Amino acid sequence: MAQSRRAFLKTTAAAAGTLSGSIGFPMVSRAQAKTVVVWWNRGYYKEEDEAMIKIAQDFEKAKGVKVDISFTIQEDLLKKLIAAIQARRVPDVAFCFYNDWEVMPNNAWTDKLAETTDLIQELKPRYNERFLQVAYCWNNVAKKRAYYGVPIEAQIMHIHYWRDLLKEAGMPDAPDKIPLKWDEYWDFWKKAQDALRKKDPAKYGKLFGIGMTESSRGTDTIYNFEMALLSFGGQLLDNDGKVIADQPKNREAIVKTLAWFGEMYNSGYVPPDAINWSDGDNNANFHAKSIVMTPNPSLSIPAHWFFNGPDQYFNNMATVEWPDNPGGGKASYMVAVKTILVPKDAKAPDLGKEFIRYVLEPNRFAEYIKGANGRWYPAFTDVAKDPFFAKGQAGKGGPVDYHIPLATKLYTEREVKVFEHWKSPANSQVYAENVWGKAMSRTNVDKWAPDKAADEAINRIKTIFTQWR
Repeated sequence: MAQSRRAFLKTTAAAAGTLSGSIGFPMVSRAQAKTVVVWWNRGYYKEEDEAMIKIAQDFEKAKGVKVDISFTIQEDLLKKLIAAIQARRVPDVAFCFYNDWEVMPNNAWTDKLAETTDLIQELKPRYNERFLQVAYCWNNVAKKRAYYGVPIEAQIMHIHYWRDLLKEAGMPDAPDKIPLKWDEYWDFWKKAQDALRKKDPAKYGKLFGIGMTESSRGTDTIYNFEMALLSFGGQLLDNDGKVIADQPKNREAIVKTLAWFGEMYNSGYVPPDAINWSDGDNNANFHAKSIVMTPNPSLSIPAHWFFNGPDQYFNNMATVEWPDNPGGGKASYMVAVKTILVPKDAKAPDLGKEFIRYVLEPNRFAEYIKGANGRWYPAFTDVAKDPFFAKGQAGKGGPVDYHIPLATKLYTEREVKVFEHWKSPANSQVYAENVWGKAMSRTNVDKWAPDKAADEAINRIKTIFTQWR
């Protein structure tokens, strides 16, 4: 049976300790000068963790030091890391998938992270420089902006769909046959729902064309909203991190965005419970084939099928672009860049940085990131040149991979915009409160007019930013 992303994480969490040791706080004494303590986000696939364990073992042999490495699922690691920083009992290296969203902006602001400008400068010739912004945060104690993390990998928005469901509906299923004009694109998925329900009401009566997360619970909602807002030409912050959402042009774009989500939800082409979905629910619905398509900010959905049903991966599903903007022109893409941190209270920060250098050596890091089957895209141009990212999992003369090469195309050929939490920890709070998910609840549940919901959200954002001055 197909598992959701959240279910997979829960069922494998217990195994993390067996891979590397303790899930809890490692007991680190100051006498352990030759020990580097590493807290690492447990991967979604065992291949990721196995690759990192090998790196840690090789580092021990090469450097003559002990690597105390532990793996924890992302939600638990976030709580553990925040508590550790507050208690000043921290690891030397911390990699959590939530670092860029929540840990780094807040703790750079309060001067609780070690500056990593030295590492960034060493690695800069290798970097995709568009990704570096994520770590360039404001330190409100030192009154300066600097690098407080080391970006390593990115995720971007994709649209996944079932080719076999489109065939069943009598519609074109090849990715190059999907219309990319805004209205035609969304109408295409609606037509698929209509055709399938008409063809077999008993089988497809509860199938929906569009698996759009519109809840105040899921971070996927944030991706969906900001992608649509970009499409409608809206902007929330200026280059200095000041709120400009209330400027007429941007307010109009926000209103249009909320109206669009409301119309889509209320049209009957989005599952009614999508207003309550958490991040794993669109995955689970897709795996169950109760939706024809879904936007998702990583390749976790096809990666699941690569490991659990290659025929589905290669033959029955595909990944396509977000549609062109309503006013014309190719879509721009929001990118989240995952980042390693060195806490300021680390006992062995220099050894921690040496471990990071070792992990990010091109060939070594390439093997690690490929273990996620394309879920992440490397922040380094040399690693991105690996044929894997151009051709995906398709072997020579084998089936076409309709997932990884498309993702690579988005990173390399489309305009990308890093999520703006790096500009101010206030924006991290906006995301943590899921302000836009709550605005969608206003239009979808409370039946507010989009302009009223937009104004409430804008006012809340302005209040949050005032508190972080």
